[in-house]
Amino acid sequence: MKVNIFFKEMFTKPPIIFPLVALFHLLMTLSAVYTLYPTPLQQIDWARPISLLVFTILAFSLCFLKKWAAIGYIILSMTCLGLLYNYPNDDSIANIVGKSNFPLSLIFSLFILLLYKKFR
Repeated sequence: MKVNIFFKEMFTKPPIIFPLVALFHLLMTLSAVYTLYPTPLQQIDWARPISLLVFTILAFSLCFLKKWAAIGYIILSMTCLGLLYNYPNDDSIANIVGKSNFPLSLIFSLFILLLYKKFR
């Protein structure tokens, strides 16, 4: 019963773009984990799936119109953008995390800013 209410609120409360982006983030996270599965967890390559997981959690929280999730998503997007532009030719963690979902997170941040009054 509660699962039905959860999915009903997730898909009917926000604009349709929020659940679609949340599902897209989930698919990207699962894809990143699947491609790195045989890699040991101590390697730096796991920074990308971890950052995508944080994006996914925030995107699903945005489906319930939470202000803290909106602020967190925008801050994380701007942090990834800053890492990408401050270290453009580096193969360090900055480049791996910064390229995780660069243009899509900025476009979605614009939608969040446009609809910020709806958040509680």
